[in-house]
Amino acid sequence: MTDVLSILDGAPEPRSVRFKGETLTVPEAFWDAEADAPNLGALVKSHADLRRKLSESRPHPPEAYELALPQELNGRVAADADDPLAKGAMEWARRHGLGQDAFSELATLYFGRVAESAIDSEAERGKLAAAFGDRADAEIAGLSRWVDGILGDVLAESREIYSALDRLTATADGVMLIKAIKDKLGEAGLPSSRAASPGAPDARALRKLQGSEAYRAGDSETRRKVAEGWARLFPNDEI
Repeated sequence: MTDVLSILDGAPEPRSVRFKGETLTVPEAFWDAEADAPNLGALVKSHADLRRKLSESRPHPPEAYELALPQELNGRVAADADDPLAKGAMEWARRHGLGQDAFSELATLYFGRVAESAIDSEAERGKLAAAFGDRADAEIAGLSRWVDGILGDVLAESREIYSALDRLTATADGVMLIKAIKDKLGEAGLPSSRAASPGAPDARALRKLQGSEAYRAGDSETRRKVAEGWARLFPNDEI
């Protein structure tokens, strides 16, 4: 006993002990007056009772956590209990003994941050409506068909590319970028590496040559240049 709790030598304070170099006052409930020493039995029982109370007051993890959003976040973000991130969070919470209330607080903090960075879909649709006017629905549907026609097979095979396109078209600026690409390609056709070679005439230059007097007169060199130019721009088409 003296190795763990040793009574002070000399003239100790009433009901005090020395433990690891520190002088501690012993409460009356844990002092054995007859033995004039600490009552170890009372101390051990008090410690056991305290541990039991702490264990009983700790909330037990539920069989399944409820992933619910506070009312102010409804409609702004979506909570999916089958999401791998959500499942991982539930497993972590269960390992650390979190109750439903504590888990809900953590979920609220997380989804609150998600809501802050989420794109306001209504605002983006408003931007498109302002840009396209009454043609907004028709323009968006046309762009969707155009993208599907060009990238349909790629989008079906690559989830990463599909996700990238989805993020791009979530904003009005992204939709307008796709429209600008579509309009530009509609003017000059799909570019090729041959068409981009130095000195190669573009579609505008070729149309100008076709309107020239030399071309209308049948000049062979001019006609050859025009034919080769269109072949560079559209290598897979028959001229």
